[in-house]
Amino acid sequence: MKEITPRQPAGTLAANLDQLIESFLLAQDVGITSKMVYRRALKRFKEFLSLREAAGGVGYLTKTDIVQYKSHLLAEGLSPRTGNLYLTSVRQFFKYLESNRIYPDVSAGLKGFKRSYGFNRDPLTLQQARDLLNSIDTSDMIGLRDFAMINLMLRTGLRTMEVVGSNVGDIRQTSNATLLYVRSKGKDAKDDFVVLTREAYEPIARYLAARHCTDPRAALFVSHRNYNEDGRITTKTLRCAVKRQLLAIGVFSSRISAHSLRHTFATMALQNGATIEQVRDTLRHQNITTTQIYVHTTDRLEHAAEDTIKI
Repeated sequence: MKEITPRQPAGTLAANLDQLIESFLLAQDVGITSKMVYRRALKRFKEFLSLREAAGGVGYLTKTDIVQYKSHLLAEGLSPRTGNLYLTSVRQFFKYLESNRIYPDVSAGLKGFKRSYGFNRDPLTLQQARDLLNSIDTSDMIGLRDFAMINLMLRTGLRTMEVVGSNVGDIRQTSNATLLYVRSKGKDAKDDFVVLTREAYEPIARYLAARHCTDPRAALFVSHRNYNEDGRITTKTLRCAVKRQLLAIGVFSSRISAHSLRHTFATMALQNGATIEQVRDTLRHQNITTTQIYVHTTDRLEHAAEDTIKI
């Protein structure tokens, strides 16, 4: 690959971008999921450069261009968290280019989006959680699967990526508990687990029995569509299944999604007497400060100063 000197125009960078991205990804000592995020983010950056070039903006890339890209992401309505994922990928990419004397790091010093203290998803109420489960028709394979998945997320707080990445063999029986081992965010091995209560495990067992599936290497949840029969379910399919059932019970808020099931678990666990340490361990938060947000929100609602005003 011909080296691109700092004085070559952005158009030359764009022309070699696919090759440079692949080289960058090969050089990153990160997990598969992180590489997927990098690839998706840099694809978006490439699309931005293509639009810029089509508009006649060919020239040398500068920090101003990266700031404009940040504004472009903001204009698309991305959440601060998602926007920061895209910006981090671009910053890492240009650090790689500069360290290999390919292109200067024009992203140096770029600030990320400011995040609010809290979550951008709301939990379900107890009644909404019950209505959600009761709304699922379990008379066919898709219904059995969707009930098992949604019920699992509500009772364990698993992320969508952890659910779809699970295999049949990840369920293990011990002398006093049934465990599901998962690959937590940022990890390469399935060395974390959640406890499957009887209420969490039995719908999974019924679903696997209906599939006649005992192969430990098989995906725990699969597609039952003709075009992808028995293929591992995707996070998109899982999110759509949750959203479909939410709409069915009249929940239309954009702040309630599949990830809300994780928030629902944490909120209900704390309300029912679980300690912050127990919830942190189950959710596998690296920093207990993240878990404390749930405590703050729960306490704020239960001991609202507004309730003391008697006019």
